[in-house]
Amino acid sequence: MISAFWRRWLLPFTVLPLLPATLVNLFAGREVALAGCLLGIALPMLATWLMRRGRAGDAQLAAATMGAAAALVAFLGAEAGPVAALLLGAGAWGGTRLLYTGVAEAPAPPPPAEPAPPGPLDDARARLLRVTETARRVSEPRLVPVAVAIGAVLDEFERRPGRLEEARRFLGVNLDGLERIAARLAAGAEPPPGLPALLAELEAGARGLRDRLREEESAALEVQVKVLGDRLRREGYG
Repeated sequence: MISAFWRRWLLPFTVLPLLPATLVNLFAGREVALAGCLLGIALPMLATWLMRRGRAGDAQLAAATMGAAAALVAFLGAEAGPVAALLLGAGAWGGTRLLYTGVAEAPAPPPPAEPAPPGPLDDARARLLRVTETARRVSEPRLVPVAVAIGAVLDEFERRPGRLEEARRFLGVNLDGLERIAARLAAGAEPPPGLPALLAELEAGARGLRDRLREEESAALEVQVKVLGDRLRREGYG
């Protein structure tokens, strides 16, 4: 019995008789017969690729491809009548179906997972990355701590989706200003004397906002703990 491995490699050998016929028709100028030979070579190669892929339904497609190849070679290459070509094609189709009966086929791969939708602050993070790259390119490292501080504020706002409007207001002042500074420096502007103080103010403001957000959460947790403790004692569980 022929193994499944060798059955996958039998199809390319069916084109060997067509190779000399292709050369003869080429030099003889028989264009129709040449087209039939070329199709008789190309279609079995396609069937071989289908069987190598091995997905569900590929064996049936390969059998239909081999049937079409035999019919076209007979009709165009051998100038057989349409009835004879169809009979030969049906024989090739049936023989290929029998040859590949029982060959294991892999299921079709699942469709690729849809990419996750962008987060509300992903654009701001991309802008911060561009600012950092610009700072390194123009040798102005004083921009980097400000970008890091703004990124830390974004981390805090991402944990609080209900305060995105406040995040947008913060970015509209701090990140927009930092971007404009980076763009001017990239265009060749010389840093003015007041730039270090402004950058320090931007960094301090971002760090202060981050600390305030954390303090608010800590205070809210403290109140929640106190309320829960009072309720436990009131219900007699404390």
